[in-house]
Amino acid sequence: MRKVFIYSACIFLFTGCGTMDQATKSIFSTQAGAAIGNIAGSIIGENIGGYRGSFFGSIIGTGAGAVIGAGVAARTSPDTEQYAPSTPFPSPYLVIRDIRLLDENRNKLVDADENCQLVFEIFNDGEETALDVKPVLKGLKGTKQLIYSSPLVIDQIKPKEAVQYTVNLSASSKVRTGDANFEIYLDERNGFGTSKEEFTIRTQKKLY
Repeated sequence: MRKVFIYSACIFLFTGCGTMDQATKSIFSTQAGAAIGNIAGSIIGENIGGYRGSFFGSIIGTGAGAVIGAGVAARTSPDTEQYAPSTPFPSPYLVIRDIRLLDENRNKLVDADENCQLVFEIFNDGEETALDVKPVLKGLKGTKQLIYSSPLVIDQIKPKEAVQYTVNLSASSKVRTGDANFEIYLDERNGFGTSKEEFTIRTQKKLY
């Protein structure tokens, strides 16, 4: 009779998990496994050592059965991470790239009394249109004698579109030879701007 029960319980254990969620499967399988192990251990122990063997066999069988039951639940549960859909969040993703200096005498320096331009690209690598994009340029060090134009707002930048932006830049007659350090970033209407980044250009004092 006990053997028939064990056989039936095993079938129930492996087929009954199909309609349960993961937490329920784990609890059910562990409990069912423990029950099967208890009876199986009791039978084996009784055949070997009588009543005492039956008692210890049931204890050992209960623990082993619980472990097996939990393992069944783990094997029958789907890998939720594997089947999780990948849906990237659609938004603008702005990038500043290719910052370069265009100077009148083409020596790659901002000379005293020279008019220059800072030119760079603003690229939208996202999946949505960026709105009211405002480039912000700030002088950090060595920029006291440099004058640059106020920012202009770009109405929109569509996905995968690049916009060339120009900043007019000039140096006074008092500029010194050295490095001019700048900070640049983008503001966007809905908060999809860029983090601050720095770049450096060279300045040169007036030569006599």
